[in-house]
Amino acid sequence: MGYSAQGFRYAADLSGRINGKSFYWRVPADLARKEELFAAFRGELWFPEDAPTDWDALLEALRDFSWMSDRTIVLVHEALPRLPEEDLRLYLSILRDAVRSWSAGGPRHLEVVFPEAARERIARLLPG
Repeated sequence: MGYSAQGFRYAADLSGRINGKSFYWRVPADLARKEELFAAFRGELWFPEDAPTDWDALLEALRDFSWMSDRTIVLVHEALPRLPEEDLRLYLSILRDAVRSWSAGGPRHLEVVFPEAARERIARLLPG
């Protein structure tokens, strides 16, 4: 597995569990609208009831995780969400910023994993 300039990990095979000592969530690949994405995050990551309903709230929640006891949170994408390109770019930038904020230190670590096949498209959408 390699890391990108954005701080994401890439793997050729995502069939197994990436890390057994953490909270691990496979982000659904069929998400086509940002409202579906926000609802999926709210449900699976136990976000507080009032978040996230917009991009800023999603970033804030991904930088917090105070409600979770796990020290490492791993978000595995078996494919890129089918969001419109501008929403996908925003989503990727939020993930990048959240990963970078946790890598600067703190009580938790956020890992975002994508399939190797998505590396080139992510690099085009979100350069360095």
